[in-house]
This record gives sequence, C-alpha cells and structure tokens, in this order.
Amino acid sequence: MAAHAQSHQTIPLNDLSAFRTPPSSWAIAGGISADPGKNHDLRTEAGTGILANLPVSGGADIYTQLEHGDIDLELEFMMANGSNSGIYLQGKYEIQLLDSWGKENVTFGDCGGVYERWIEEKQQGYEGYAPRINASRAPGLWQKMEISFAAPRFDQYGRKVSNARLLRVALNGVTLHENLELTGPTRGGGSAEATRGPLRIQGDHGPVAFRNIRYRLLDNPPLQLGELKWEQFATTTDFAPDLSTLKPKASGKTKTLTHEVTNENSQFTLRFTGKLSVPAAGNYHFDLQAYGSGTLHIDGKEIIGKGWWFRSGTANLSAGEHQVEIIYTKKESWWPNGLGLFVEGPGIRRQALHVESSVPLGQMARQIFLDFESKPVLMRCFIDFRRHPDSAAHRITHAISVGFPQRLAYSYNLSTGTLLQVWKGGFLDATPMWDDRGDGSSQPNGSVIPLSDEPQLAVLATSETPWPIFDKENSPFRPRGYELDDNGQPTYQYEAYGFSASDKIIPTADGRQLERTITCKSSGQSNLYLRVVSGKEIKAVSATLYLVDGTYFIETAAKPLLRNSGGQQELLLPLGAGTSLTYQLIW
Repeated sequence: MAAHAQSHQTIPLNDLSAFRTPPSSWAIAGGISADPGKNHDLRTEAGTGILANLPVSGGADIYTQLEHGDIDLELEFMMANGSNSGIYLQGKYEIQLLDSWGKENVTFGDCGGVYERWIEEKQQGYEGYAPRINASRAPGLWQKMEISFAAPRFDQYGRKVSNARLLRVALNGVTLHENLELTGPTRGGGSAEATRGPLRIQGDHGPVAFRNIRYRLLDNPPLQLGELKWEQFATTTDFAPDLSTLKPKASGKTKTLTHEVTNENSQFTLRFTGKLSVPAAGNYHFDLQAYGSGTLHIDGKEIIGKGWWFRSGTANLSAGEHQVEIIYTKKESWWPNGLGLFVEGPGIRRQALHVESSVPLGQMARQIFLDFESKPVLMRCFIDFRRHPDSAAHRITHAISVGFPQRLAYSYNLSTGTLLQVWKGGFLDATPMWDDRGDGSSQPNGSVIPLSDEPQLAVLATSETPWPIFDKENSPFRPRGYELDDNGQPTYQYEAYGFSASDKIIPTADGRQLERTITCKSSGQSNLYLRVVSGKEIKAVSATLYLVDGTYFIETAAKPLLRNSGGQQELLLPLGAGTSLTYQLIW
C-alpha cells in the first residue's frame, strides 16, 4: 500500500555514524559492481550512498542507531554470487537475503524467506516460511525489498499479549508473505522480545551491499470516530441534494460508522456527523468507499467532493478533535450497499474507520491467472506498458506475451519487433481481459523488468546519428506473423527498411535467462543498427557483459557500439544482409 500521508525517512549513508560500533568489514562506497559469474565478487568505488560489506575473513553483523517498533521499511540490496545475508527486524526476526537466482524450489533459507526458529536442546528447526515464489534477480543486480512489520505487544506487567507480525514482505515488486505471525525470534535472534529494537544486517556470510534504506515509524495511536449521529433522507438523485431542505426520515446515534443503520437499499441518503480524534498533527490521506456516491467534510471543509464510488482526499489536521461529516447516497438497488472510510497519516498505518461489515464482500473481481505449462504459452492481448514504475501507462495494441516452462516470460510488440518487458514468477494476470466485459488487456504476474516500447531497428547515416523518433503513422515496419517450431516456440517475421528478418527469443539451456537471435535475410539498406538497449548508465563488466542501470545484464559476443545520445547511453549492434545477432538478457 502506497504511503500517501507520510514520507519515508532515510538512513544516511554519507558515513557509518548511523550504526553502532560498525565492524571493520563494513564501509561506505559510491559505486558497486559484481560479475554474476564470479563467486563472492563485489567491487566498490569511492564515494557515498552505498553501505557495503566486504569480509576478508569472518565478518560481523551491523546494527543501526535507530530503534523501531512498528515500521514500514524499504531498501535496495545487491548480492554477490554465492553470498548470504539477512535483515533482522528489531534485531530478532530475520528476513533472509541470499543469492537464490534461478533456483526452482525455494525454502525459508532462500531470498525473501522468513528464517526458521530453533530448539537448541533438540538441534531442530521449526516455523521457517518459504517465499511464495522465487523473485530473486541475478547476483550483481540491485534488488528491492519492502517490509511492513508490526512489533509484539506487551501489557503493563511486561507479559506478551500479541506476537509480532509481518504484514507484508515484497521482493522486486512481488508479494512473498502477508499477515504472517512470528511466535518468537528466528534462529540467531536470541530469545528476549521487546517493543523496540535496532535493525540488524547480517555480515558474516559474504559480500553484500545496500542503498536507499528508507523507513516510516508507525507507533502513534489510531484515529478514532466518536459521538456519531446519523440521519436518513429519502432521495431519488445520484448525488445528495441540499439536505437542509429535507426532513430526516429516520435518525439516531451509532458507535460505529456503517451503512447498516438502514435496511433500505435504494433511493436514500445517509448523513453521519461526529468527532474525529487526531493524535498527531500532519497530513492525513482519506479513502472514501461509497457504493453509490458520497462526500467527506472535516471542520466544514470539503476533503472529498461529490463523486461516484471510490475516491480520495488529503487534509492537514492539528492534534485534537475535529468535526466530521460523511454523506452517502444510493439511488439504485442493483448493487449492494457499502460505505467505508480509510485513513493513513503520521505514525499510523492505513486503518479503517468503519466496521468491517459495512463494506460488502465478494464485490472485487476474482483474479484470473494464466500459469506456465509444459510447453510455451502464447497470449495475444493488449499490454499497458510502463517504461518506469512511476510513469503513466500507455496501451500496446498489437502485443503478444509468451511464457516458457522454465518460468520465464516476455511481452513483444508485433507492430515494431520490440521486446517490451521480461519477467519471472507467474505468467499472466488475465483478470482485466476476462472479468465481466473485460478491456482486452492482461498484465505480468511476477517480477518485471520493463525494457522499451520504441522500435529497436533503424537506419543511421553514421554511428553518431541520433536514434530517430518513431513516427507511428509512417512506420517502416510490416509484421509478417510468426511461426512455431517443434517445441511451440515462436519466431517472428517482419520487414522494414527494405530488409526482411526473423526474430526468436527463447530460454538459454540453463533456464536462467533469455536469448534473442535476429537474422537479417535480405536488405536493400546499409547502416542498419539494432539498438539492444538504452538507459541512464550502461557499464562494461567484462568484454562481453554489460550492466544496464543496475537492473539487468546484456551479454553478447558481438562487438557493440556503446555511445551517449540524447542524455542516454545506448548499446548498438550493426546488422547486415545474411548476418545474425545474438544476445542474452540476464536478470
């Protein structure tokens, strides 16, 4: 869940002052790199912003000065080949970090797993939790982990009254655990539990690096609705009319916010008034779920105006009590009654201010997933593509997605011969395409690497000529369909710039990466180039291996042209008649 109302704080990595007596194996760096093919290879560059652990022998864990209770934590990390680390919440509960790239069957000891507890007398482990899927990326790549943690609770006598919980753990955008109860510290976390403790990072099992360590402390008490009164009006409009001109049909008091104060299911308006107790000043984000229409006012100010169904608004509130008004109107009877109000703000997680029964169950679409099969699965559908996670999506109408038994998948633009995105995990979430009337689109069900939506082939006058801006109306590309081989793997055919080509994308023999081969069958043009990739930073790791923006590798035995153009770096390969180009995409 996105944090609307409170920004994260960052653990500074200009030096090691944010950590308690840091061991000698830990240092601050400005750059980091690793060859995925070399065991425990991790190399640093001078500067700041990265926390690196490079144990020559042994090594030790590092602890933050920060102590936390409830926390939302996110960070990026890089594993060396064969390396092992872990994040201990409150110094007690370990989320495992491991080079688990390409592993088929994962356990609690793999990346994103919750490490097991331990009975010393029996030398026996228990309660370890494996991640749902293996969302790990290759060693030498930056990966992102997000953790929402609820600390254990204790009464006034120090007795534990509720266990710690992992509300959510996600790796590279894929949820691995939800609402997982932790009955006690994991192995290596000691035995005593507390309301607060430091973050602890394991440093005795190999090289690892971290950056962008950000957190929100969530220890404030929740907001409370009180002194609620309700009025019901007979209305026949989509939105509430001027209620001052109407006499209530019924009224009363209620301890909770719920539409269940009425038994009617159409042509009514409910108005709730009361007090909202706010523990700390700050910006608060509200989500109003009105199965019909509704509004929210605080202290007479409109926070969420008239509108249909689910909408949001933000208010800057002082600590103390505020007057609140919630209006819910429902004209039609063919959908269920439903009223919910959620809030998120300084020091609190998103909470419901309504009772659970006030929001109907079963109204959300049941998700429809396509899984991998024993042969490649091909799905023609629209793709809503985002080049960056925070950028707006735009629709690719002539797209195909292919999932392989090795649990690798990609999407491809048939109109331009462009490899759009690759991912691992599950295959497709087809809910948007097949639920109800559908909209023709599906989306990846896994950890996605977005690549590009621009054509990858162009004719350049010289090697310094800027890559042309794509003109969709005058596109030189002419798709000629695709053929399936004996294994059900597609090879795409197209024509452009006077040449014809075939394009095949398949898993490598080890099943860990994708290999793409483009063959130029004929050409009436010279100076034809394939733009393998563009990015902010492309670094040569070896003679054949290139790191793109820290998120994936390109490997090719060909001699590429690495150039700066338009504020980006580009990796180009020349392509001529009767030639083939092959490269591997590693992530």
